[in-house]
Amino acid sequence: MSNAWRAAIGLAAVVIVVGLFFLLRDDDSSPAAETTTTAETTAPNATTEETETGSEETTTEETTTEETTTEEGPTQFRVNVPPGGPSKVQRLNATQDDRVEIVVTMGFHDDVHLHGYDLLLHTGPGLPPARFAFRATTPGRFELETEGTHQQIAELRVSP
Repeated sequence: MSNAWRAAIGLAAVVIVVGLFFLLRDDDSSPAAETTTTAETTAPNATTEETETGSEETTTEETTTEETTTEEGPTQFRVNVPPGGPSKVQRLNATQDDRVEIVVTMGFHDDVHLHGYDLLLHTGPGLPPARFAFRATTPGRFELETEGTHQQIAELRVSP
């Protein structure tokens, strides 16, 4: 085999490797494969759902959960629900088009539902946390609640 053929084959291999790198890398334009406890969506048709309970003044308190923002990563919120249920509704604030990750740990087994974005995951003692990863495409207020006990545990506010 001549040196020209070896050079051509080597160049072709480099082009294939670079092409695969760009095709398979994890970036904002392609959702990453996640475990069964992670939901990925862009929810372009999400709608806002308001709280239907009239007891907002006794069950909702203005708080902010731990929020972490980096240039490369999403804004992350951690919501911890004790075994007896939430003592208050946590407020999570994001801006439209932010990448958001909400990590929920609970002291009891239940499904956790993020209304508007229609994401549903199960968590509880001995299970991985429910991890919602998505882009906040629609402004509004969105309830995060337990499905079995119908307890609101947080509210995501997405501002334009």
